[in-house]
Amino acid sequence: MVSQIQHYQSIPAKKNVQQENSIPKAWQIVPERFQNATSVMDAPLACGLLNEAEFKITSDYDATALLEQLKAGVWSAEQVTDAFCKRAAIAQQLVN
Repeated sequence: MVSQIQHYQSIPAKKNVQQENSIPKAWQIVPERFQNATSVMDAPLACGLLNEAEFKITSDYDATALLEQLKAGVWSAEQVTDAFCKRAAIAQQLVN
């Protein structure tokens, strides 16, 4: 019975390591950077991984408005993709 419990406890530990290894080091959150945030909604900007443009891209536009910004050349597809990938990495780390 004990070996089964240990086995079940090792599964989440392995998954946490796998998750950590799948997120680029540059996109990993340093908890001290946002520990004073008053809401999880503050974390994407407070953690320091997103610059203001990336935060704006991922917060202020729906898909249609974002497409207009891409067409107008305000942002490149690469900038938008990086912003959303970073935001997803932040979310994954926050909610595990």
